[in-house]
Amino acid sequence: MYKNLLLISLATALTASANLKSSQLNISDLAVNQSEAAMTVNMTVDPAPFKVKSNNMVVLTPAIVAQKDTLRLPAVTIAGRNAWFQEVRNNQPNPSLLRAGKKTPLNYSATVPYQPWMQQSNLVILTDTLSECNCFTRSGHTPVIDMDFTPEIFVSDNNTFEYLVPSDTIEKVFNLSGRANIIFKVNRTDIDWTYKSNYAELDSILASINAVKDNKDATVEQIMLTGYASPEGSYANNERLAQGRTAVVRKYVADHSSFPSNIYKEKSVAEDWAGLRQWLTTSTVPEKKAIIELIDDKSIPVEKKNDVLRQRYPETYRFLLANVYPNLRHTDYVITYKIRRYYDVEEIAAVMQSNPRNLSLNEFFLLANSYEKGSVDYDSVFLTAARLFPNDDIANMNAAYSAINQGELNSARLFLSRIEPSPQTAYAWGVLYAKEGNYAEALEMLKQAKDGGVEMADVVIERVEKAMKPAKKIKLL
Repeated sequence: MYKNLLLISLATALTASANLKSSQLNISDLAVNQSEAAMTVNMTVDPAPFKVKSNNMVVLTPAIVAQKDTLRLPAVTIAGRNAWFQEVRNNQPNPSLLRAGKKTPLNYSATVPYQPWMQQSNLVILTDTLSECNCFTRSGHTPVIDMDFTPEIFVSDNNTFEYLVPSDTIEKVFNLSGRANIIFKVNRTDIDWTYKSNYAELDSILASINAVKDNKDATVEQIMLTGYASPEGSYANNERLAQGRTAVVRKYVADHSSFPSNIYKEKSVAEDWAGLRQWLTTSTVPEKKAIIELIDDKSIPVEKKNDVLRQRYPETYRFLLANVYPNLRHTDYVITYKIRRYYDVEEIAAVMQSNPRNLSLNEFFLLANSYEKGSVDYDSVFLTAARLFPNDDIANMNAAYSAINQGELNSARLFLSRIEPSPQTAYAWGVLYAKEGNYAEALEMLKQAKDGGVEMADVVIERVEKAMKPAKKIKLL
C-alpha cells in the first residue's frame, strides 16, 4: 500500500468572532498533514487583534473531533498585560504563551499518532477564558476544517469483467476415468478372489460404466482399459503379464455389462515406472532423489532399469518390492461417451440441477446469460462450470471473474493459477490485484494486457490510478 500524504494550505486569514464577544480569532496558514502513522496540524496564530482584559487569558485549544472521540492538541494561550507578566515571572518559559495586542505571531505545529477514528473528523478550536479568579469560561467551539481521509478504493462493475465466450460444441464428448487397484499375485494373470478388495475394485469399474449407461442422454462410444505390471522380473514377462491382466479385467467387465464387444479397447504398460516415480515424490525414502534420477535417465534401457535399481539400492528395493510394487499392478479405465445437445435454456437449467456433467461449456454460458449479469445465479453457473472443467482456460477465466464479483478473492486466485499466461490472463490478474488493493501489481499486469490488445485495460488502469491518489476531501468551514 502506498502511504498517503495530504497537505492542504489555507493562506487566507480566518476570522471567527461567534461566542468570542469582543475578541477576534485570527488564524492563518492553516495546514493539515496526514499519513498512515501521524497527523500534524500547522497554523499561525497572531495575538495582535486580540483584546483581552489585563488580568485574563484566552486559551485556544485545537482539537480533532469525531462522533464519539475527541483528541485535544497543545493549547495556545493569549494573555492580557498583567496576566502575561505574572506568567512570565512565576512559570517556566512557554513558547505557546502570547501577549494580546503584540505583533508576535506564533508558528504552531502539533503532531499526534493517526488513529482510524480520525478518518472522518473535524478540526475545531476550543476557546476558553481564564479570569483573574482562576475561573474558566467556555466562550467558543469553532469548527475550522472538515476532514475526510477515507481512502479511495478500486471500483469495479459488470463491464470490468471480460467474460469469454466458449466455442459452440458440435459434439459433446466426455471422458470418465478411474483406476482399479486389482491385486494380482506375482507372475499371475488370473484374478485372486481371496483378496476381498478385488471384488470392490472391479465393481468400481462397473459402477462407473453403469452411471454413464443409466444416463438417458448419454451414448457410450468406447471403454478403454489399460493394464499395468510392476517392474520386477524380465521386461518381456512383464509385457505378457500386463496384457494378460488387462484381458482378464476386460472379460469380467464385458460379462457384467451389455455393451457390444467393439466398445472395448485394450492397452498395456509393461512396467509402471511413472507410477513408481509419482509415489516417490511424496515419500520419505532416503534415496528417493537418486532413484527418481535413475527413472528419468534415458541412457539406461527400460529393460535394465529394475536390475540397476535392485543393485544400487538393495535395501530400498526390498521395501519397494513388498510395499509399493503391488499397487503398480493396476488397471486404469477411460469411458468415452457423447451427450446430446440442449438448446432450450429451461432444459439446460433443469439438467444443471440434476446432472450438470451433461453440459458443455457453451451450454453453461447460455444458461448464465439467461440471468442478470453479476447476479448470484449468474456467477454460480460459471463457478460450477469451472469445477467440472478444471483444466479449461475459458472455464477458469469466467469463474475467476465471478469469484471476484462475489468477493471470493482466494478462489479467484486458484482459478487464475490454472490458466496459461496471455493478455487476457494478465488483465484478469490486474483486476484481482486491484480488488485486493495491490495497485502497483495491478498496474503492471494491466499494462501488459493493454500492450496485448485488451481494450478494457485502459479503463481499469484509470480507475486504479484514481484509487492510488490520496483523498482530498477537506474543506474550510
